[in-house]
Amino acid sequence: MEVQSQEKHKNWPIVLLLLLMYVIVAMSDNFKGIFVPLFKEDFGVSNTQIGYVLTACLFMYALFQYIGGILIERFGYKKIISLGIIISMGALILLVTCKSFLVLIIGLSILNSGIAMFNVGVNTLGPVMTVASTAVLMNFVNFSYGTANTTMQQVTGSLLKKGVQWQTFYLVMLFCCAALFIYLLLLRIPYKPQTGGGSYKKRELFRNKLLYFYIAAIGFYVAAEYGIGNWFVNYMSEEFSLDAERRALYMTLFFGLMTFGRIFGGFIADKLGYFRSILIYGSIASVLCIMGISLGKSGLILFAASGLFFSLIYPTLMSTIRGTFKEGASYVTGLILMCGTLIAMAVNLLIGIANDSIGVYYSFYIVAGCLILSTLAVLPIRKWAVLITSE
Repeated sequence: MEVQSQEKHKNWPIVLLLLLMYVIVAMSDNFKGIFVPLFKEDFGVSNTQIGYVLTACLFMYALFQYIGGILIERFGYKKIISLGIIISMGALILLVTCKSFLVLIIGLSILNSGIAMFNVGVNTLGPVMTVASTAVLMNFVNFSYGTANTTMQQVTGSLLKKGVQWQTFYLVMLFCCAALFIYLLLLRIPYKPQTGGGSYKKRELFRNKLLYFYIAAIGFYVAAEYGIGNWFVNYMSEEFSLDAERRALYMTLFFGLMTFGRIFGGFIADKLGYFRSILIYGSIASVLCIMGISLGKSGLILFAASGLFFSLIYPTLMSTIRGTFKEGASYVTGLILMCGTLIAMAVNLLIGIANDSIGVYYSFYIVAGCLILSTLAVLPIRKWAVLITSE
């Protein structure tokens, strides 16, 4: 009992760090989507040009998740997370003072480089912590992401309607990063990255077919979630002419239900099995997305309701990587996140181009298609995971 108490005492400050990091990740991910109509208005750019901005952001996000995974193996969690905070703060200063579209692209790209360090830090540190259930921990950490999204969607929409400038929100984010940096400097992280003792060969990892199914599953899921975060507001604005407050309401509902789902997601995954839960939730979310788009304006409520079933997929899938790839988990996680984000990058560019060529309504079906592909990619992962477990 004494040992368990000591573990809890050591773990709760680190869990708090992970929660706070994902709050900032939520700010970065979703401010872009909320501000798309404002970026278009302030800089006089098209949907395709906004698509290029989001593509640049996702490319930097992908690249630095991979670099982050390598650096964490070499230097440990604390130094790389600190580096991510410093990079993010520099980018936020650019955004707060932004006066041109070029500076916007540069600022958002650099910001995503720093935030990538946050994401790979959370997804490699969380699974190595001494806890009763990794799925419960990762769902709870992602719960903070959803909570931040839900709050920000509603509050940001209301403040924008009152005339608050988008640069002000990045100023608030800058102060949050500074506070997190101070907290991190005072924190001790006793866990070391899982490297397999340096015995694994990276070349062998690329011959493992399971790696590519993980990349597809993560990549198309992230593409779907980013597609909603980046383009759902624009979809409601251009297709149905909803005002900022109404758009924020549906976004709040989507992320609010996702948040609610993550409170119980880890427990459901433990009860039903990780992969079975992912397949069930992915299937239901896919159906709701398709129906929500097909029904037009009246289907927005169904589309928003799909957030409940998005909730469990990503954190539970990420929590299985360490058990599947027992050597070099930090490197593999960074690699999967990088390649997955590159898929999301390509998809978001496609959505931006499709918005201008075939219209925002038909292009939004791409989101539902990505979720279906993600769910299908989990099927072979589940099959191989059963074989690995039986061995």
